[in-house]
Amino acid sequence: MSEWKAPDFHLTDLQGKTHSLADYRGKIIWLEFWVTWCPSCREMLPKKDLLYRSLQHPGLVFLTVNVTGREAEPDRVFEMIKQTGYRFPVLRDKGRETYDAYGLNSVPSSVIINTNRLIHGIYDETVPLTHVIGEIGKLLSST
Repeated sequence: MSEWKAPDFHLTDLQGKTHSLADYRGKIIWLEFWVTWCPSCREMLPKKDLLYRSLQHPGLVFLTVNVTGREAEPDRVFEMIKQTGYRFPVLRDKGRETYDAYGLNSVPSSVIINTNRLIHGIYDETVPLTHVIGEIGKLLSST
């Protein structure tokens, strides 16, 4: 698998805090891109929230990115997170800026970035979650 440098981002979470790729230097980063209207996203988000709550590893950062440029009502994300009680961090894309910078064309999409800021893999909804977790496990065991 060929790896390439992950594009930097500067995105605000739902509480107003700005996050950038540089904030997580030396960590494995799992970026999860999603939208509120997507059936596959709604099916997977509870599982990913459970993973977020249970995968507390000092070398791993899990962030979700709501692709506001693919939302009919971008502010709907606030109500959805409040209703569902998800605890994972939700960053808001600037339209489709980050989504496009990573070359994505579907949601949900998982992007795994290694400790050297290289993209290890991009996985859409057709890739089993167990495979994505296995890839993260390989990266964590090699750090």
